[in-house]
Amino acid sequence: MTEKQGSPPAPRPGWREIYHGGSPEAEERHFRDLADVIVGVQRANRRRSGSPVSHRTFHAKIVVGVDNAELAFRDDLPAALCAGDFTPGARFPVTVRLSNASGAVRADSSPDLRGAALKIRLPGGGEHDLLMTSYPVSHARDATQFVEIARIGAGPRPLVLPRMLLRFGPSETARILGNLRRANRPSAGLAQESYWSRGAVLWGDAGPVRFRLSPLGGPAPALAPAADPADELRTRFAAGLSGAPVRFALHVQKFVDERLTPIEDGAVEWREGDSPWLGVATLTIPAQDLLGAAGQATRDRVDTLAFNPWHAPPEFRPLGNLNRARRAVYTASAREWQAG
Repeated sequence: MTEKQGSPPAPRPGWREIYHGGSPEAEERHFRDLADVIVGVQRANRRRSGSPVSHRTFHAKIVVGVDNAELAFRDDLPAALCAGDFTPGARFPVTVRLSNASGAVRADSSPDLRGAALKIRLPGGGEHDLLMTSYPVSHARDATQFVEIARIGAGPRPLVLPRMLLRFGPSETARILGNLRRANRPSAGLAQESYWSRGAVLWGDAGPVRFRLSPLGGPAPALAPAADPADELRTRFAAGLSGAPVRFALHVQKFVDERLTPIEDGAVEWREGDSPWLGVATLTIPAQDLLGAAGQATRDRVDTLAFNPWHAPPEFRPLGNLNRARRAVYTASAREWQAG
């Protein structure tokens, strides 16, 4: 029997996906409900900030936006890691958005997660988005927990802890809040951060992987304090990029088994000792002026783009509950902020 048109590939031996409600259809209905909650959080953020326009539910503030980066795959890329257009020596133009993770536009000096979103332009006009944040795991195990935490966090601050305890219990609340505390911190510079996918995606015949960007440059140069601390990460990145390119290594980490490298639980780290990071490509952002009129116009244009892990060829299908939810949730959120 052949698969129906558009149905997901059959699971490879050794890993599987577990659908909320027992089937893809039931899960999709649940995700549409979650999308409605996220749009409500988006609107609450807008009211609380006093902003005249809607922003992304998360990663509202763009710090760096460029459209002339390049992703170059290793000439000696192992055959086992080749998939789709990702082959030895392949090079692709890339749009890069680096951001602060908060749903409100805040000063760069604020403790926060940071995000990296790549939009790879494929031969023939297709695109492939890779989304990452600056901490290796999610604070939430699945999409339901993620959305509930966001909903509670958008409410009155004095009620956040009591509501978390009531909803998740003491042990899980401690894990969630500890994870958030460790992940949300000041940043020395976005060129010095590493960024993790946190969830898994297919990588062709290699099966499930997680991926990571890590800096290839040295430590951040010493700079005078920014004239405007609200935009110090942008100023620092622009200062470095004005004289030299910024480079990151792209690595992947392969699935081992459901205990060590679970697909469905986004709060579990895939440890390097269990599954080593394998280098596959280099991302290069060429030297340029980010603060001039042309650089700022590019940043504004990049900020109009919607990034979604489901913008990808079928052989790179996102995996796991959190990633499956992002198809509906990100699409609904994008409609809201793009509508203004």
